[in-house]
Formats: sequence, structure tokens, C-alpha cells
Amino acid sequence: MPDGDVNKLDAINIGFLGPINKSNPDSLYGIPMLHGAQMALDEANARGGFHGKPFVLKLHNDLPLWGASSMEIVRMRYDENDWAMFGSVDGASTHIELRATLKIEEPIVDTGTTDRTVTETRIPWLLHNFPDDRHQGYALADYIYNKLKLKRVAIIRATNRYSRMGDALFFDTARRMGHQPLLEVKYEPTDKDFSDQLGILRDAGIDGLVIWGNAYQAGLILKQMRAMGMKQPVFGSSRIAYPEVMKTAGAAAEGLVAVSAIDPSRTDPLWLDFRARYEKRYGEEPDAYAAYAYDGMNILISAIRDAGLNRGRIMDALRKNHMTDYHGVSGNQIFDYTLNNIAPITFAKVEGGKFKYWVEKRSDLTGKSSASGR
Repeated sequence: MPDGDVNKLDAINIGFLGPINKSNPDSLYGIPMLHGAQMALDEANARGGFHGKPFVLKLHNDLPLWGASSMEIVRMRYDENDWAMFGSVDGASTHIELRATLKIEEPIVDTGTTDRTVTETRIPWLLHNFPDDRHQGYALADYIYNKLKLKRVAIIRATNRYSRMGDALFFDTARRMGHQPLLEVKYEPTDKDFSDQLGILRDAGIDGLVIWGNAYQAGLILKQMRAMGMKQPVFGSSRIAYPEVMKTAGAAAEGLVAVSAIDPSRTDPLWLDFRARYEKRYGEEPDAYAAYAYDGMNILISAIRDAGLNRGRIMDALRKNHMTDYHGVSGNQIFDYTLNNIAPITFAKVEGGKFKYWVEKRSDLTGKSSASGR
């Protein structure tokens, strides 16, 4: 694999694939991911770029259609001469890019998908730092069944890929723990009336409910659930740990427990400085997608500076530099041999109309003992 000649380049191109068109519902996560990545890249350029040449992000919109983004990494490699790819939020698109990079050998840094199967492929051209469904599902099932000792737990989820993949992992984890979820009901991502699904759950006599979906629908579910007199505890995936769930549900959100990809209440100076700079630039607080993208872009830029303009050596640098802990604005990241972040999961609970965050220590395999990290 030949090296690039920096003297012949105007810029060091990095491809970005993400849902950044506001017509895509996942743009709620893709736009902050873009902001975090661009912020890290701009700061690197302010420090001199790469041998005086600026890093440039080449944007590609990820469409919510199967296969629509299948050629993007090829365009990045051959039309734009990108030295690495950044993205995406959608697990299916990321899988397609992974298959393509087996042939074209383009390093991928993924900071947005929760799809745990992207690293299970063991294709050695990807680093992934966002907490995936496997770790979210394990942590949530452990908390519900081993700590709280609930038994008749049901699941309500959206019909999209994000919810389907996450729910399947939680379901399988619960079964391996010896706790078959009582039932599962579904809803369309655009639904606003959940009375039919909630009626089924109420009649089944559940003692806990897991929602795998987005914050807005989770807020509606909570509000309608409490209006029906259902007082069971409710749990959720990381996309539910957003202020929108409280804005939508009001007092009905009280007591909700969700896994969270980040703890924004941290007093770590790295996080506080990043949050202040991000707010000043974009006029809003950074979320998990912004924070992990910022860290991921810094990881990638460091690898390029260490390795030079050679895609194989860039990937080797990603592997060499990050087989140990990485401390970034999103917190501590611990990478396994597949370059997947396996750091402990943060929990968020609505108390007094605000999220309270903590890291829950795992139970042992029998579920007998576990001191809370709260």
C-alpha cells in the first residue's frame, strides 16, 4: 500500500457518513455527531493540521433506505482520496461500509451506531467507541432481574432496526439469566397513540416495562401508561435518556431508569471545557453523539499523525494506540481486541424532574450480591 505524498495534496481528506439531512429522523443523532467531529478537526487544524495541510471533512448523507449508502465509501476512497472514513449512526450502512473496506482497505472510525454486530464481524478495519446494544442490554437486564428482582417484565419497542437489534439482545440476555420476558409489543416510530399496546401489557399483569426506542415516543408511552393507572417501573435504552422524555411525559417520567451513553453531570475538566466550547459554538449542550464523535475524531487524527499517509499503517496505529484505556470528553473508553469500547455503562434515573446519573456495579453470575456504584 503506497504512501501518499503530502506535498502533492491541498488537504488531508476524511470522509463522513451520517444522517445529516433533517428529513431523516436519525438526524437528531447525526447532526451532533457531525458537530463533534468537525469541532475536533477544526481544533487540529488550528494546531497546524498535518505538516501544514488542513484536515477536511468530506460530507456524505446517510439515507434511511437499505443499500442507499452502499457506494459512499467507494466514492470516498477513489473520488475524494479520503484517508479514513468516519461514521455512521445506522448499523446497516456501517455493515455495508465494512464489507466494502475488505476490498478497498479504508480505516473506519465509528462513533454513532449501537449495533453490536459491526464489531462481531471482526473485520479489522474499524474502531468503535459508542456503547453498543450488547453492553446496554447486559447492564439493563442485570439491573432489572438481579438487582430489582423483577420477574414479569415486558418489552415495548419501535419497529425500526435500532429498536429491533437492541430489543433482541436484551431479550436473549434475559433468557440466558433464566428470565423469559413475558411478552413483547411493537409500535411504528411515528405512532402517538399506544392505548392498544398498553392495554395488552396492563392485562398481562406485568411488574416492569422496558422501552427500546426514542425519547419522544417513550415520553408519550409513559404519559399514557400513567393515565391508565399503570404504576409499574419503566426502563429504557440510551436514546431515551434525553431531556425530551421529561418534556413530553412531564410528571409521568418520574422514576424512569434508562441506560445512558454519557454522564453529562461529570465534573471532569475535559468534559466541562468541551461542553463550554461546544455550547458557545453551536448554542446547545453536547449530547453523547457529539462527545463520542469529538473523541473519535481526535483518536483518528492522532493515528494519522503517528502513521503518516498510509491507510494500512493508520489502522495499525488505531489498533496499537487504543488497545488500552482512552480518556476523552465522553469519559473513560476501554477497548477490547476488536477495538470496541466496553467501558462500564452509565445509568440515568428521573428524580425531581431531572436525570441523576450513576454507574451500576454488575451482579455476580448468580445475581446474589452487588453493591451499587451510586
